[in-house]
Amino acid sequence: MAMTASGVDDSFVLEAVERADLNALRVALYQATRNPEVRDMKVERVVVRAGAAVITVLAESDRERLVELAVEFLTKKAIDYVPVVPTAGELDQMIPMVEGREVSARDLTMRRGIPAFEEFPREAAWSGERPASADSMKVLIVGAGFAGIAMGVQLSRLGIPYQILERRSELGGVWSINTYPDARTDTHHMTYQFGFEKNYPWTEHFARQPEVRHYLEYVAEKYGVLPHIRFDHDVVEAAFDSRTATWVVDVAVGDTRDRLEANIVISASGLFATPRYLDAPGVDEFEGEIIHTTEWGRADIDGKNVAVVGNGSTGVQLLGAVARRAKTVSIYQRTPQWISPRELYGSPLSEHERWLRTAMPYYWNWCRYTAVLPMLDMREFLLPDREWIAQGGQVNEKSDLFRKGMVAYIRAQLPGQPDLVEKLIPDYAPLARRPVVDNGWYRALNDDHVDLVTAPIERVTRSGIRTTDGEERPIDVIVSATGFQTTKYLAPAEYRGVDGVRLEDAWSEGGPKAYLGMTVPGFPNFFMLYGPNSQPTTGGATIPGWFEIWSEYIGEAIVAMIENRYRTLDVRRDVYEDYNTRLDEAARELVYIDDTQSKAHNYYVNAWGRLETNIPWAAEEFFQWSSSPNLDDFVIDGELARSETANDDTVFAQRENA
Repeated sequence: MAMTASGVDDSFVLEAVERADLNALRVALYQATRNPEVRDMKVERVVVRAGAAVITVLAESDRERLVELAVEFLTKKAIDYVPVVPTAGELDQMIPMVEGREVSARDLTMRRGIPAFEEFPREAAWSGERPASADSMKVLIVGAGFAGIAMGVQLSRLGIPYQILERRSELGGVWSINTYPDARTDTHHMTYQFGFEKNYPWTEHFARQPEVRHYLEYVAEKYGVLPHIRFDHDVVEAAFDSRTATWVVDVAVGDTRDRLEANIVISASGLFATPRYLDAPGVDEFEGEIIHTTEWGRADIDGKNVAVVGNGSTGVQLLGAVARRAKTVSIYQRTPQWISPRELYGSPLSEHERWLRTAMPYYWNWCRYTAVLPMLDMREFLLPDREWIAQGGQVNEKSDLFRKGMVAYIRAQLPGQPDLVEKLIPDYAPLARRPVVDNGWYRALNDDHVDLVTAPIERVTRSGIRTTDGEERPIDVIVSATGFQTTKYLAPAEYRGVDGVRLEDAWSEGGPKAYLGMTVPGFPNFFMLYGPNSQPTTGGATIPGWFEIWSEYIGEAIVAMIENRYRTLDVRRDVYEDYNTRLDEAARELVYIDDTQSKAHNYYVNAWGRLETNIPWAAEEFFQWSSSPNLDDFVIDGELARSETANDDTVFAQRENA
């Protein structure tokens, strides 16, 4: 068998190509060869995930020819090919190819960064040489999860001094505390990683918890973040001192307290940092074990009667593993979920795929893009169509088709059990709550020792759980899959801004708000990553990608402060108020606020009936605002942004003298 220059035989190359993502491979091959025949090959848009998404696939009529051309390139030309970063114009030509449709100029602006061709796609930079005054800047980042590490990478590359304060003894954030069985990403690893770290050797399409945490350790070490992390440092309070324009931060380090000062504080504690524990009468009387999923290390479920309370992402992921070990499992379902399938979920990454990502120029980049494709149009499911509803529909045509597909999927998973199926069908719109990925949850309900309980919990007794229908089930271990207190963005730390105002008090009316999810007036030089209204409703990037975007924004703000010798940046209150007014108006257009379809069923809407977690706009629109700071949005050193024509040194001297 002939061997290629890359050291594999022809049959291996052929199999790798035949098993490839042919849509991504086609665009990569066109980029490398500029062959118009490849450019003109047909693609088709195909509905997947029971109607929840659309992907683009190569037409079957062109499959054989693409395989032939790709094999020829890989065996004869790839080894000597030198990849180059495409221009914006070239990307604008290839993005519609991979999507199989026209793409607007606005949407192209965000989409150019998805395939991550540049060495560092979302990077803050100095306008010239790094100024020596950067040495005196002190930045504190709170939290060493994805967000904190993304921010640390930005600051390391800029050469700005910083420390990351992490309350745990290891990095990872949610990927450190969540060690329950089968904990893994519910989005493809191609989208759940940073764009600056190319072709990391993942072993599964949807990475498990240990691998994600190892990835974060790898990134932190490779990009110089690890030496900046102070483990077992729990921030208790941070207060802004207006006299010195610095933050004074009290930190618990074991049994002692430390006090630090910083010019800038960045909270990267995230949305899922504070567990929500089981809240039911009698929990203190229970003689068995109650274990929140963040405390899995002490779980002993082998041969036990186990209760799983909650059927969100965590409860769905762990059920299969728990059922294989427990004597009996009772699932306490408080609200039915739309639990949908994912292509390749649970599948290993083959050696052929790993080889092809390395051997074929640009293939990794376009695989990253095709992984994002199913998320690009999700906002369309959230817009009620009043004419459609008037004709008897529930939300809009796409949403109702997804509902129909999901009901069919549930029935197929539970054949011959119509009564059980009826208990599992939600009465609210699909995608109105956080999507849950099926990890064999429905299949587990077919097991004789697994029982679905839909009656509400009345109380926890000494030896079990009693529901409102009067039945009490004997329980040895209660697994609290009850999630997190998502409104506690900064917990457990307390932040005090100008005049000692607590951030919680600033948020007392209407709940937490921010400008672009990052800043709050009266809290100068303070930024949040994954703050209020940060979670995207549509694709372009998953949360790690947005951390790159937001950390670039914050990095550019810090660069502006250093280069212009500003002491403080404080978002203008009128900008903040106008932004949140527009946000609330946009939210009212979505199904989240609909009383009949969503409002009572999701954590996105707070106690005041306000959308608090998600971005209501299209991701492309939000990207335009949050990709780079506009200094006119800020009060600078107590004054509005200076004129473009003002002399830097004169203005700075005037502020210092004042």
